[in-house]
Amino acid sequence: MQAYGGTRPLNDIDLFVPAVHFAPLVDDLHHYIRKPARRQREAGWDLTYVQFVYDGIKIEIGSDDRPLIQNGASGEWCALEIDYASAEQRNIAGLTIPVMARGQLVAYKRILQRNVDLIDIADITDIG
Repeated sequence: MQAYGGTRPLNDIDLFVPAVHFAPLVDDLHHYIRKPARRQREAGWDLTYVQFVYDGIKIEIGSDDRPLIQNGASGEWCALEIDYASAEQRNIAGLTIPVMARGQLVAYKRILQRNVDLIDIADITDIG
């Protein structure tokens, strides 16, 4: 969110990686694991992810192996397509990194409809 001008304080850093790179990444960073890598369903998400803590910052990395999000209005579970090719290059903390395209980010947050998502949508779009 901060890559697009969001002002909400940073809670964590959320990343997706291709499934083929997920296990090697977990192995390489095992010293920083707070929550082990496994498929979990919580807070509107159903995906395989791992949570690391590095320098006091939570970093959650999800595998792109069939992630699902829950529609906040209907309760239906929907596939979340991760489109790496449409990532936008944004400057964060002096680094230029690829981030989820703004339109895709807003679209999935509109599906989730959690309070935090509605705040984020208003913060980075003209509806706020």
